Amino acid sequence: MSKSQIKLDNVWKTYQVGEIELEVLKGVDLEIEEGEFVVLLGPSGSGKSTLLNVMSCLDVPTKGHVYLDGEDVSLLKEDQLAEVRGKKIGFVFQQFNLLPHLTAIENVALPATFQNTPEEERRARAKEILSSVGLGDRMTHVPAKLSGGEKQRVAISRSLINNPEIIVADEPTGEVDTDTGEKIMKIFTDLHKDGKTIIVVTHDLELVNYATRVIRIRDGRLEPEKDA
Repeated sequence: MSKSQIKLDNVWKTYQVGEIELEVLKGVDLEIEEGEFVVLLGPSGSGKSTLLNVMSCLDVPTKGHVYLDGEDVSLLKEDQLAEVRGKKIGFVFQQFNLLPHLTAIENVALPATFQNTPEEERRARAKEILSSVGLGDRMTHVPAKLSGGEKQRVAISRSLINNPEIIVADEPTGEVDTDTGEKIMKIFTDLHKDGKTIIVVTHDLELVNYATRVIRIRDGRLEPEKDA
């Protein structure tokens, strides 16, 4: 039986913009089970990236509760949230977020540094992961020497370095062409087959085809779910 991995209970997120309170999430209830491949779909401004940030411990709700493996992470302090993120969640961003002065292998190995993984071990694992995504001959290249698709594969590799249970990706195909996007989604599909929970945020309807479950958000509220 699958277990509940992420649970949101009446989650609201409000930002103060001058004298105006902007409600971005409005009473979201959501449960994601271990091993799902979820595509979170919504137009620009729908609240999908905010929802991703809240469920992945990058942000905390204004009201409501977020549970990760049964723990109420909405009550944790920032240093505690950072510890949870480092151990359980891997992040892939649309803009890659690679450090320009580091090589591919150094970028991939970096998160393991914060988990106090010995240098030899983290470099060996980074090398193994990069080879598995077809970048065995690009490890010593800095980001400026890599194509958009190669940068995204480095970013995905970096998300895997600490062997997280959950991979979250915000518009992972937004900066690459269609063919490269399909190759990137194939990597996510393979990770899902290996037992990872995958959560992809996008406005691209094509990515629905990869999901086991589609969650739609509009104006800060979840729409009734349909089959993927």
